[in-house]
Amino acid sequence: MKVPSGRTMLTVAASALFAALCFTTAGCRGKGAAAGSAGKTATDSAGVAVVVAEVNERQFEDWGSYSAELRGIEDATLSAPAMGGRVNWLKEVGTRFKTGEALCDIDGDRYEASFEAAKAQVDVASGDLERARANVANGSLGRSALDAANLAYQNARMGLAAAQRTLEEAQCQAPFDGIITSRQIDRFQTVAPGTATLRVSRIDQLQAVIAIPESEAFSYTPGMKTEFHLLQRPEQTYEGRLASCDLAVDSRSRTVTARIVVPNRDGTLRPGMVGRASVLRHRYEKAVVIPSTALVRLQNGISAMVVENGVAHQRIVQVGATSGDSSMITEGLSAGDKLIVTGAFQVSEGTRVHYN
Repeated sequence: MKVPSGRTMLTVAASALFAALCFTTAGCRGKGAAAGSAGKTATDSAGVAVVVAEVNERQFEDWGSYSAELRGIEDATLSAPAMGGRVNWLKEVGTRFKTGEALCDIDGDRYEASFEAAKAQVDVASGDLERARANVANGSLGRSALDAANLAYQNARMGLAAAQRTLEEAQCQAPFDGIITSRQIDRFQTVAPGTATLRVSRIDQLQAVIAIPESEAFSYTPGMKTEFHLLQRPEQTYEGRLASCDLAVDSRSRTVTARIVVPNRDGTLRPGMVGRASVLRHRYEKAVVIPSTALVRLQNGISAMVVENGVAHQRIVQVGATSGDSSMITEGLSAGDKLIVTGAFQVSEGTRVHYN
């Protein structure tokens, strides 16, 4: 009997070990594949986890919201008189005033003298006119003399009106009750004719000026309820009303300018501040309202996902209006529907779902 050599025995042992390893590996792979198949089946049978809420009807307020800038309910920038002059004095920013009060003096003596001269000229022309009337009446003068005297009188009146206006500008005369909100001149400065001097505003009420897209302008009428929020204090609400809405559309921006009256009883609001103004366009007593995050925007429209018998179904919906994070649905959903409010993007028509 031939005894195998040491090399032959080593080769046989190695072959047996390799076969055992291959069998063990194949067995492990088979068990892993089976376990994976079993796990996938369990997940599919459970469905996709979503959050569902029942659709209800409730009151809904349709608000339009726009960027807004505050201005005085009455706001004016005063200007220097026709011949300019030297600023002798002026009142400080923040000074409150009454209608007709002088807020500055720009060569006031000179313009006051011109005003008094214009008054005297009117008196002289008035006397000449009366004498001309009397002379024409008694036949000592012709009608042309009366016409000339009347022309001189009317010219004197025009001169007086111009002198009065110039004197008011030289004194920065207040056109209404209000407050000085800013100034563009300094004391002892010499200003040119027409230079802006002081900006004055009435601030017991302010107006928020907004630009409404022309497509939305039909929804607004004066008197509508409004709210204004400062960017710096969004938690503070200033209620007001829509005062006016322009009838003309701006040809460049395709917007309509509207003005909202905002009460300023505590004096915290100031002209030039910016914020958000909202206008209550309509109040619905009963409406289908859902979270806007539940809507899925598609190429063919907007949809929402509902659950029926544990299966997701797609509904094409019509959105009537939005307010904040809520949307009013006019078509596609009804009270009692089970709406997927979280997870709508993870499912499609016919997907099995589960929820608590």
